[in-house]
Amino acid sequence: MTDDVAPEKTRDLARENAWLRLALIPGLGPLTVDKLVTAVGGDPQAIFDLPMNQLISIDGVGGERARRIADPRGATRVDEERAACHGAGVAIITRESPEYPRQLRELHDPPLALWMIGAFAPRDRLSIGVVGPRRPSPYGHRQGHRLSLSLARLGACLVSGLARGIDTVAHEAALEAKGRTIAVLGSGFKSLYPEENRPLAQRIANGHGATISEYPFAVPPMPGNFPRRNRIIAALSLATLVIEAGARSGALVTARLAGELGRPALVLPGPIDNPECVGSNKLIRDGATLVTSVDDILEEVSPLMTLSKGSDPQPQENPRAAALSGRERQVYLLLSDQPRNIDDLVRTGDFPASVASATLISLELRRLAKRTPAGYVRAG
Repeated sequence: MTDDVAPEKTRDLARENAWLRLALIPGLGPLTVDKLVTAVGGDPQAIFDLPMNQLISIDGVGGERARRIADPRGATRVDEERAACHGAGVAIITRESPEYPRQLRELHDPPLALWMIGAFAPRDRLSIGVVGPRRPSPYGHRQGHRLSLSLARLGACLVSGLARGIDTVAHEAALEAKGRTIAVLGSGFKSLYPEENRPLAQRIANGHGATISEYPFAVPPMPGNFPRRNRIIAALSLATLVIEAGARSGALVTARLAGELGRPALVLPGPIDNPECVGSNKLIRDGATLVTSVDDILEEVSPLMTLSKGSDPQPQENPRAAALSGRERQVYLLLSDQPRNIDDLVRTGDFPASVASATLISLELRRLAKRTPAGYVRAG
């Protein structure tokens, strides 16, 4: 029986190596590879046996790509890539691998291979994408954390891009809830971006999900990588939750891609005078679903109802606020995500401007208030 199994495993590895060799060729995308695979009857290994004139004749290939495909050093590059990834603890799965997520096959250009630390789990099929800005407002940060934590506590897997801002908020909320999360990179693992989130990527991989990339190990973060990364976030998710989006936000790209896949876009409404919410509010105007609670999300994404009928946890007061004096607490409770100036606070709280000013300074020092150009907001 061993003699029968070994050749089968050898054939499987040869096919996996063929997919990986194709994925390592610069400038050769999934759509062109699909044309090549079709031309050879479905066997990726056969592509490397095609003569140059036949390679060049296939739509989308051309002379330069044909030379890269025929380069005999391709097999060596596969071995080098596997060695580099093995040394860094990064696994490689291809379209041939049983672990390859079936949701990605719904894309018109599914990745040829994925680089990964951590592992997928069956429950990851109940996933919600969470996207938003790298510099969210206090409102966006707070609401992004609230909704992400609620979803993770229910058992939903959160999918995001490991970027600064809302992506980090979503991943950390999943870890806080001891739930699962998937981070999708816009670079290879050697140049993981942003570097400060490398420990977060490892925490995710240590039993809480997976960090993945369609880019080979040494590929640096480049601007064009991130819009492509967004299609993977959309494909892995039953719906995409947009926390804040300006007029040209990358979150809008993910929402559009989700729509193309027939997945709903769920949008947290923002203040109409905040330019960072122009895009998200426009999504609502154009038909996206407005959500303010996890119950709104459950109502829109019916598969999540298998997890719970749950509702949002009650917001917890910042522990640092527990030690405030009476006046400090009064001013703190008057603050919110919307900026308030001293005159407004004096009028509402019925205390002198000098008292309000001194109290706000005290709250700033305690990191419970933050000064913005439009006034003070609650922080922490």
